[in-house]
Amino acid sequence: MTRIILGIYEIIWTGIIPVLAFVPRIKNGWKERLILREKGPFDIWIHGASVGEVNMAADIVSDLKGFRVLITTNTPQGKEILKNKLINTKIYIRYLPFDMPYVMEKAIIIWKPKIVVLLETELWPALIYSCKKGSVPIIVLNGRLSKKSFKNYFRFKSFWSKFSPDEIYAISRKDADRYIRLFGEKKVRLMNNMKFDRININKNFKYNKFLKLIPKHYPFIVLGSIRKEEEMDILFVIQTILSVIPEINIGLFPRHIDRVKWWKNRLNQKGIPYILRSRLNNMLSAGNVIIWDKFGELEKAYAIADTVFVGGSLRPCGGHNFLEPLSFGIVPFVGPFLDNFHWIGKEIFDMKLAIIVNNWKELAQGLIRNSLAPKDRKKIKKRFELFLKKNKGGKKQALDIILNYLYKGGNNDRK
Repeated sequence: MTRIILGIYEIIWTGIIPVLAFVPRIKNGWKERLILREKGPFDIWIHGASVGEVNMAADIVSDLKGFRVLITTNTPQGKEILKNKLINTKIYIRYLPFDMPYVMEKAIIIWKPKIVVLLETELWPALIYSCKKGSVPIIVLNGRLSKKSFKNYFRFKSFWSKFSPDEIYAISRKDADRYIRLFGEKKVRLMNNMKFDRININKNFKYNKFLKLIPKHYPFIVLGSIRKEEEMDILFVIQTILSVIPEINIGLFPRHIDRVKWWKNRLNQKGIPYILRSRLNNMLSAGNVIIWDKFGELEKAYAIADTVFVGGSLRPCGGHNFLEPLSFGIVPFVGPFLDNFHWIGKEIFDMKLAIIVNNWKELAQGLIRNSLAPKDRKKIKKRFELFLKKNKGGKKQALDIILNYLYKGGNNDRK
């Protein structure tokens, strides 16, 4: 059965690879993905699929001195982040090879890693198979497994039961239970989420010129990472807020820049005054919506907001990072759909460090209430600091696990 599955998998890749040659973001790394002109060996191979994972990978390797380290990623954005973060280091940065059995076996032979580390969620059949064949330990750190991913992997349980990671360190009980059903209880453990270690509540914040153009004597609301699926909800929220507090200013951050045109058309139709962030050159007047058509400024807007909603959560989109506003002492509102962030846990809501609203009406009421009576930021930051103190430590755990494999050959002595 295993040979059949791998055979079909290789045939699929054989058909896909010629097509991928015409995809611009893949074409640029073509030679790397086929393991052409590569060098080795390496002590550690860490794979982070995209932005969140490569940030964790960079954090881990910053404390792995004296080892030959390879980091792979799937995306050009991930590779660019790694290059910027690891400048002037000897870390070898590459795209993940195509997960074709022949290609992955070649990667293991050339790179000769002593350990392979997968961060978070993606399981690559040919990579795991090649590691097993080459007797290379492969572990999952900061492991999370969504219900959807679990269902897809579970269809091939017979394969995964034979070719599975040596150990999986999950970030929540729910994730651990899914991994156990897939791989068995002996291979699964819990660890703290490394993402908590990346949160800095004492960051030095510099006000950009544009922030001074948003008047402090009017309330300022930020609607962050708004997804297409919840746009009509947010339009109703904006209308309701402006009808109650006409002088309020609202920072609107579409998750995807191509939705700016939709927002311009809708706000025009409703007669709601707006300005594009790229055209904000003078002091803003009262009662405007600022449509953010620039990336990289959401965190800066959180820093000066009176109250915040973090999107992707009013409709089933999985949610976005609602811990960022807390770094500035703002309790965020979120919708009920937070599948991507269940790892944060229930405690943050019990501590009233985030507020769940069930629909746009509840959201509008909450934003109005908080914008008229802003909370004490210092007290909120102190409560958030206590929450983080309980949950940090994932990075140290990850380093201990990796070093234990390198020096002792594994974690079988762990309870």
